[in-house]
Amino acid sequence: MGVMSFVFFGLMLLPLIIFLIWLIKKDKNRNYIGLVVLVMMTIIAIIAIVKIDTHFMEKNTPGMAPDSQAPSYK
Repeated sequence: MGVMSFVFFGLMLLPLIIFLIWLIKKDKNRNYIGLVVLVMMTIIAIIAIVKIDTHFMEKNTPGMAPDSQAPSYK
């Protein structure tokens, strides 16, 4: 795993999980606030990952652009 993976797990993922556990335990009436927050954050994360990965692959994959052609071996 790269350094950025450790930064993600250490600074973002663990506090998020702790916050969600605290939020769900605080909900005494079981109104599913924590579950709704978790689902919304998951959807936002999936959208962000797809957009960022698509942008990264378009910029950093030479020769794989949609308008590129296969090489001619004439």
